[in-house]
Amino acid sequence: MTEQDVARVLKRRGALPALMTAVGIFVALIVLGFLGATFSSLAVIADPVVDGRFFGSIWSTQLVGSLAGPLPIALGVFLCFWQIAPIAASLRLGHVVTRAVLAATVGALLLFVVTLAYALAVWGIEVAGSMLGSTDTSGPTSPAVLAFRSLSVLVNVLPVVVLGAILLWGWLQRHPLDYKVSGTLDEV
Repeated sequence: MTEQDVARVLKRRGALPALMTAVGIFVALIVLGFLGATFSSLAVIADPVVDGRFFGSIWSTQLVGSLAGPLPIALGVFLCFWQIAPIAASLRLGHVVTRAVLAATVGALLLFVVTLAYALAVWGIEVAGSMLGSTDTSGPTSPAVLAFRSLSVLVNVLPVVVLGAILLWGWLQRHPLDYKVSGTLDEV
C-alpha cells in the first residue's frame, strides 16, 4: 500500500455519520450492561443467603467490562461503517442488515484481538511473578475460549448494531448527503 493509497483512505468522507452511529451503539451497550448489572445486583440483595459484599463486586466487574466489551465493538462498527462497508441511503434493507452483521463481526474480531493481547500480557506478568517467587502461573486463557467469548458477545450485540445501522439508514434517507458514500466493499 503506497502513501497515496493511505492518504486516499484517510480522506474518505463519511466519518461523522459512522462515528455518531458507533457512539450511539457504545452508549446503548453501556446502558444495557448497567441495567443488567442493576437487576443482577437487586437479585443478589433480595437473596438472604448471599452476602451483601457481592453487590460491590458486580458493579466493579461491570465497570471494567463496559470498557473492555463495548469499546472494541464500537470501534469495529465505526471502522466498518466508515472504511469497509458504509451505510448509504440508496441501499436496500437487506444490504443494510448484512453490512451491520459485518460491522458487528469486525467489532467482535477486534474484541478477540484485544482480549487475547490482554490475556497474554497478564500471563507474562504471572510468569515474571513466578520467577520472583509467586506460585500462580495458570497460563493464558486459551484462544479458543476467547474466540467463543467473542462469538457470544457478537450474538448479544448484533441486535443493537443492526438497529443502529437501520436508524442511520433512515436518517440518511431523510437527510441526503452531498457526496457519494462508498467503502472498500463497494470498490471491489
